[in-house]
Amino acid sequence: MPPNGDKTYTIHPVVKEDVDSVMDLLKRTFYIHEPLNEAVELWSENSPCAELDEYCSHALLEGLSFKAVDPEGNIVGVTISGVCSLKEEEANNLVSHAKACKNPKFQKILYILAAREEGTKLWERYPSEQKLVEVKVAATDPNWTRLGIMNKLVQETEKATKQLGIRILRLDTSSAYSAKSAERQGFTCIYSVPYTEIKKDGVPLIVPKPPHVDDRVYIKLLS
Repeated sequence: MPPNGDKTYTIHPVVKEDVDSVMDLLKRTFYIHEPLNEAVELWSENSPCAELDEYCSHALLEGLSFKAVDPEGNIVGVTISGVCSLKEEEANNLVSHAKACKNPKFQKILYILAAREEGTKLWERYPSEQKLVEVKVAATDPNWTRLGIMNKLVQETEKATKQLGIRILRLDTSSAYSAKSAERQGFTCIYSVPYTEIKKDGVPLIVPKPPHVDDRVYIKLLS
């Protein structure tokens, strides 16, 4: 019998025709429930965030994003991934981007992303590697949780990463639940810092609600 009675799904690459449906799913899930977004009340129907739209959509069609689709063709889960350079300049670019950001809420998030880069120093950890693939956004329809959707989406991302000849898959987690999922899938935590310690001008940038108390970066080395 299919999981949860009749909730079957299939995994496919995201294509151009999916963009609107993917963004709709994100606005019902990631935009409002991701711990950092939720903590700063980044987005609402009456208060959109163009910077968040750009962050979620810019890597959507690189060929590394995957969707879970129900029998009626509805997208019930998605991961958005992209290729990133392993260079110190990327961390500097994030700081510059944060300083230039006109949205004060999204600016705080960008500073946290910059702190991740400085904290991990991946260019020093993996000096022989030039690129990695990063899972940037992940979301599941609330009615389709606990069916292994995210595991399957990440597995497809791993396959696609290997096909590109890239050895490093990265998954950042602001959520305690995502962190547990990453560990179950064989990722190794290389950066973990309490949100209360990620500060600017002596003040914590964002402190999400428990149990989301640590900002983490996970890496999986692919053979």
